[in-house]
Amino acid sequence: MSIQLTILCENSVDQVSPYGLLGEHGFCCHLQTPDGNFLFDTGGGMTIRNNAKLLGIDFTNLQGIMFSHGHFDHTGGLKQVLEKAGKIPIYAHPDLFSEHYSKNSGKMHNIGVPWPQAELEKLGADFKFSAAPYKVTPDLLLSGEVPRLSKVETGDPNLLSLAENGTEITDPLHDDLSLFINTDKGLVILLGCAHAGLLNIIDHAIKVTGNKKIYMVLGGTHLKFCSEEQMTATLNRLEELDVDLIGASHCTGLRGARMLAERFGERFFSASVGVKIKI
Repeated sequence: MSIQLTILCENSVDQVSPYGLLGEHGFCCHLQTPDGNFLFDTGGGMTIRNNAKLLGIDFTNLQGIMFSHGHFDHTGGLKQVLEKAGKIPIYAHPDLFSEHYSKNSGKMHNIGVPWPQAELEKLGADFKFSAAPYKVTPDLLLSGEVPRLSKVETGDPNLLSLAENGTEITDPLHDDLSLFINTDKGLVILLGCAHAGLLNIIDHAIKVTGNKKIYMVLGGTHLKFCSEEQMTATLNRLEELDVDLIGASHCTGLRGARMLAERFGERFFSASVGVKIKI
């Protein structure tokens, strides 16, 4: 099996060619597989059209879109994709459109999907929701809801939701999904933000696939916001599993990327806009 992953939207641009690629706060990865082409997330909507044109990615030739979760910086480009793709299956957790907020300087900000579900469906979005692991193709398994078992992965306290009585609560982010890709070299774990915790996601991947060989971890790890205890446990687990490649994006942050680079050397790379990974 041969696949190619292309980082289409991400915070940074690390490529000198093609000139004109743009970065934004968000994430999107294009997958070219034997069973068709897919998007995993759609970025925040500021750069997806520009970058797709420069990277030769055609939205009229997509077999589906998968969402890691319902934050605007992962769903914001959906309208632009639908304008080109038309009717297309979209795979996500049933809570994709749940209320998501962040709190900065004492103020609540809505950071959920920017548009109502019905509006997107009129443009061709055919939502296929599942809280259980979902096989999109024989080699692409959307994780389903990830059990939160790790004691060191407590989530980001600045991400909030509202209880039925209107009080602020820590956002459980049940809709956080990852993609498990079966390859000849082992599993590739593709992350949106890893809100469920990378340790939890890895354990879930091994359990639902039965494959203990992790070839690559790619995407946003949310290590920018984690405790020292969580950081140490994550680095140790990745080393214990002898992961071949670690591509950091988006919410990994400079601190997280630096620590990953120091620990894993040539096995680490920055998964910036324009980076292509062939497996």
